[in-house]
Amino acid sequence: MTGRPAERPGPDAGKEAWREWARAEWEQIDAAQLSAGVVDHLARFVPLRTAPTLVIYYPMSHELDVTRLLTERHRPATLAATRTPTAGPLTAHLLGRWPLERHRYGFLQPQADTPQLDAGAVDAVLVPGLCFSRDGTRLGHGAGYFDEFLASLAPHALKLGVTPTRLVLDRLPRLPHDVAMTHLATESGVWAVGE
Repeated sequence: MTGRPAERPGPDAGKEAWREWARAEWEQIDAAQLSAGVVDHLARFVPLRTAPTLVIYYPMSHELDVTRLLTERHRPATLAATRTPTAGPLTAHLLGRWPLERHRYGFLQPQADTPQLDAGAVDAVLVPGLCFSRDGTRLGHGAGYFDEFLASLAPHALKLGVTPTRLVLDRLPRLPHDVAMTHLATESGVWAVGE
């Protein structure tokens, strides 16, 4: 944790101003410490525990680590993780007996030849972000990988934004193609958006 908190953007600020602010906030956060609390809440969240198919992410260095869910007792029948390609859309690939590789940005992910999960078969997905708003708006890094993947999910799929409580905001800029989360998961708990 380094640096000084940046000034929060005003109500009319665009996404880039919010990204700059959120990145400065992440520098003040001990992601490893908060991750355990988030995973504890996720492991007890009944809709996630009973989802037949769950997609997780392997974290970048500043993101909350949800991979401890892989060792929890209540694992779904089908478990997959996202894969971020050099070019093309983000995909989900099965976890289990297949090896992982290190992405050029340092995080782990399934190898390209690992069996791919059809997006329509996903019942729940854990989604990282720089910050989220109470109505489920997600602010990512701006590459659009997750937005495209989330748009391809079936309507019933749970979309859980994973973030520290201090990065859940009242409002964020939202574009027509942005896909809202159905739930937010923080070290304070898991709740449906709008609650």
